[in-house]
Amino acid sequence: MRFINYCKGCLGCVSSGECVIHDDMSGILEDVVDADVIVFASPIYFNTISGQMKTMIDRLTPKARQLNDKDYYFLFSAASDNQKSLEPAVCELRGFLNCIGVESEKGIVFGLNAESEGEINHNENALNQAFEFGKNI
Repeated sequence: MRFINYCKGCLGCVSSGECVIHDDMSGILEDVVDADVIVFASPIYFNTISGQMKTMIDRLTPKARQLNDKDYYFLFSAASDNQKSLEPAVCELRGFLNCIGVESEKGIVFGLNAESEGEINHNENALNQAFEFGKNI
């Protein structure tokens, strides 16, 4: 497991392009900059992304200017059976994309009715949709 600290909001990275925090995010930043496609995958807690996902997004700040030429996909798993209830999560990630100058994501998979570990495996629609996105990358 990787350990990522919270962003301090010091904005030291804005001028230097480097974060003042030295943890596992340093390697992740390099990988994200080198990637052509980025997939944000998160369980849904109280209709939005997990705290861990939000922490990681905040820590992308040092390289934000280098992330606008990539394709983005969102994968969600949620206990809810109502796709509309996941709109706050979609808005959260679209807000990030908007801030870095990306007009829209390439695709979204809503893995609904996945309350317990492994239940997503019963959602053939979500699995097929994720597979098709993967095939087309």
